[in-house]
Amino acid sequence: MKIQRKSIVMDAVQIHRTIMRIAHEIVERNKDVEDLILVGIQKRGVPLAERLSRAIGEFEGIRVPVGAIDITLYRDDLQMISQVPIVGETAIKGDITGRIIILVDDVLFTGRTVRAALDELIDFGRPSAIQLAVLVDRGHREFPIRADFVGKNVPTAPTETVEVLLSEIDGEESVVLGEVMEEVVQEPIEKKGGIMPVAKTKTKKKAAKRTGCGVKAKKGCGKRK
Repeated sequence: MKIQRKSIVMDAVQIHRTIMRIAHEIVERNKDVEDLILVGIQKRGVPLAERLSRAIGEFEGIRVPVGAIDITLYRDDLQMISQVPIVGETAIKGDITGRIIILVDDVLFTGRTVRAALDELIDFGRPSAIQLAVLVDRGHREFPIRADFVGKNVPTAPTETVEVLLSEIDGEESVVLGEVMEEVVQEPIEKKGGIMPVAKTKTKKKAAKRTGCGVKAKKGCGKRK
């Protein structure tokens, strides 16, 4: 499977402006900023949560604590992805009971990642509320999950992909729309007694032409008269 990039959905400037807007929306909805905890879903949700925390600190003067959560062991398809899954870091400082959790992710798709994150968060305590902030919502939900704060809605086809690239992880800054392309595999030509590669078949035909005979030689072809 190969992914071909089609277009740039958001550039670095647009991503920055979107994060600032989401930060303002979070503050407007939650007047008491001191009760907030931003929790980013590994991998790209974490730097997005850190950026939101810095943005809120710029106009509120309060740095909202940031945590990280890895949902690998809470996935409903864990046995399908790997027998030995790679587990990232989960780090939430302090008790989340009675706090407002802002769960942060880069792309909201089927909702399965968010569902797993909710299951894991409940193991840490009982927050008063959990709100969801995403940079991109691409639709195609399989669970009844809706984001409270959305950077950009990007309608997509099932065969398309949305890739968020962040400087902290990828060294570049953009949101890219892509298309899943199937790779064409060249099949060999069947021959009696086995399988002959296409290249060898062409070579044999050329050799036959050099002798003045066709592929199916006539009786007596190539013999001296």
